Amino acid sequence: MRIKPARLKLIRDRLLPILLGLCSLAPLPVAAQASGGGQQPAVEVPANLTHAEVRDLVARLSDDEVRALIIQQLDKQAATDATDSNTNAYLEQLGAGLAQARQSFARAFDTSNKPLRNLAANIWRQLTENGNFTAGRLLLQLLVLLAAGVFADWLVRRLLRRTAAGMPGEMSLRQKFDFACYGGAVAAIGIAAFAAGAIAAIEFMTVDMPEAQLLWYRLVWLIVVVRLVMLVVSRLVSPASRATRLLTLSDPAAREAWTWSLLLVLSLAVPRQLGRLVGEFGASDENRLLLAVLLGPIFLAVAVALVLRLRDYGARLIAGDGGRAGMLRQGLARAWWVLAIVYILMIWLMAIGKSAATGESTLGPGLGSLALVAAIPYLDRALQWLIAFYFDDKAAAKAGAAGQAEAIETPPETTTRKPRPAYQGVALRYARILLTIAILVTFVRLWNIDLAALSAQLVGERFARASFDIGITILLTWALWGVIRIAIERKIAEDKGPAGDSEEAEAGGVGGTRIGTVLPLIRAFIQITLIVMAVLISLSSLGVNIGPLIAGAGVVGLAIGFGAQTLVRDIVSGFFYLVDDAFRIGEYVVVDQTRGTVEKISIRSFQLRHHNGPVHTIPYGEIRTLTNWSRDWAIMKFELRIPFETDIEQVRKIIKKIGQDLMADETFGPLLLAPLKSQGVNRMDDSALIIRCKFTAVPGQQYLIRREAFTRIQKAFEEQGIHFAPRRVLVEATTPQAAVEAAAAAIDREGEGEQQKSPDEP
Repeated sequence: MRIKPARLKLIRDRLLPILLGLCSLAPLPVAAQASGGGQQPAVEVPANLTHAEVRDLVARLSDDEVRALIIQQLDKQAATDATDSNTNAYLEQLGAGLAQARQSFARAFDTSNKPLRNLAANIWRQLTENGNFTAGRLLLQLLVLLAAGVFADWLVRRLLRRTAAGMPGEMSLRQKFDFACYGGAVAAIGIAAFAAGAIAAIEFMTVDMPEAQLLWYRLVWLIVVVRLVMLVVSRLVSPASRATRLLTLSDPAAREAWTWSLLLVLSLAVPRQLGRLVGEFGASDENRLLLAVLLGPIFLAVAVALVLRLRDYGARLIAGDGGRAGMLRQGLARAWWVLAIVYILMIWLMAIGKSAATGESTLGPGLGSLALVAAIPYLDRALQWLIAFYFDDKAAAKAGAAGQAEAIETPPETTTRKPRPAYQGVALRYARILLTIAILVTFVRLWNIDLAALSAQLVGERFARASFDIGITILLTWALWGVIRIAIERKIAEDKGPAGDSEEAEAGGVGGTRIGTVLPLIRAFIQITLIVMAVLISLSSLGVNIGPLIAGAGVVGLAIGFGAQTLVRDIVSGFFYLVDDAFRIGEYVVVDQTRGTVEKISIRSFQLRHHNGPVHTIPYGEIRTLTNWSRDWAIMKFELRIPFETDIEQVRKIIKKIGQDLMADETFGPLLLAPLKSQGVNRMDDSALIIRCKFTAVPGQQYLIRREAFTRIQKAFEEQGIHFAPRRVLVEATTPQAAVEAAAAAIDREGEGEQQKSPDEP
């Protein structure tokens, strides 16, 4: 058997160093090798061999054993080379193709080579069969085949033409679609007739000119392709008739859309058919590549010009949410045309590189990639409509369906929409993420890119394998947290106390519910748990052993527990206070000498805001006695001073009538749980009768009702001629100066007694 020089070099450069690098010799099973039958013996090479032991081992091996060892090592090396080749395949292929295209482009301007001039001269010689046919005959053939095709098209259209009188003036969308289908079918038959007539003329005129037949067949095929594509465009935009237009466009916009579509089709179809034609005339692959490189910028120029023309329209389409669009979306709306131009150039370079390296057609992947990105805004509109329809938001669904027209007619700054429901916003966010993933997967499939191998080459094999798991983990964690967060926030908003935010509540209001108090803590706990789990799963995907991390976290937690007993006491005390439902967010409580409305609850402490403004932070472990003033009801008692000669029964009736009026009032009635009433004479002093009044109200609203009651009582007493008794002090003294001093002292003592009494005490 003859071994190729390349394999001999591979054995010399790679196998011998491997054998020389092995160390430790073990006895070989010679008897087993001898009785191996017809199979090649399996050779086990020990590790850690010295140079002398390697030479001794090779000397003791038989030819079959050496052959088996060489094959084994070569197979391993071939597998390694295949893996490296697959990993580097796409980038190396793209780089080689671009290098080849660059070289071809450089040779195009080589004055000694002149490939384009030689290519054109060669094709002309084949068309005219070295001068046997003149250019006039070719021109005559062109005119005849075009005339034959046009006549056949006209004849068929005349036979199948539908009278305009049968078309109504105003048509529904379904009628427009039916009319477009009928008109499209008639036009397609006319295009087929054109092709048939032109082909018949070609067969008749070019019997002895096979090369001319190739030219005319390509020309007819080009005309048919362009007309078919423009037929579809015409059915959609209908530039000549607004009544049959399927898309909602103005007449100038429809004509402009038709013109740009024609330019795009021609810039794509003409170079492609020309490339196929020169290939049929025997042009080399290098010349075909050169032609593609030179004609490709025509399509690039048209595409870039179209992007610049649609710059404002694209900005309005992307920022369709108006003022609600985020900063990222607004920035994308401003700079989308730059990104679009860069993307078009990238697709063209990829197409040139792949076509030059493999010789495959890249028209499908190139057009698919451009259409994929161009469809993103419309796919996003469709997602908005579907999600709005699923959540039964008819107004949002209607707005999503008409989003394109709204984006065209209304600038982003003036577009206003009703805020989406919370779950609808979350669903839309994750639907957009899935749409992005689907677009990326489709792009990779279009270009047949081995994403795993490419990622392994760019970021490393281990990280490439783990990146998918990490991405899925982050996505699922984000989605789960979004749903949980929205659910908790909606529940907190639903359970918010109706009177907790009243500006008139001097001592707090009813407060929130128990769920609304505990849910913020649960939300923080779930958030921390999800973050820790996502980090641990990501580290595990990267190959990090998370067992020691978990054990270390437990040890650290235990150490913190022993070293921070006060912190643990606060946390445990707070847990049991919440279990006992001692206080809630928005309730007015008194802790020892500190009072205020519960404003914030954390794991270790809670904050009280006094009704005068200061904020007190109290650890749970410092609470000895807690008084809650915001549970169930609040009883308010106040006193009235009236002269001794006043009719007590008349006062009782007046106060009762005021209490009934307050209960019937639209503003104060819902805040009262029991009406205002008089409890009679509570006590007497030296100058007046002291009458006590009482009512029961919603917690936090008793002071508002008391002020209103004072106002109405004063007005009613004035109407009935009843006066409040002034405060008098009777002093017996020997001199006037002593009497004044005694009266002042009595007034001071009475004032100190009022100050010692809390203004919030019932």
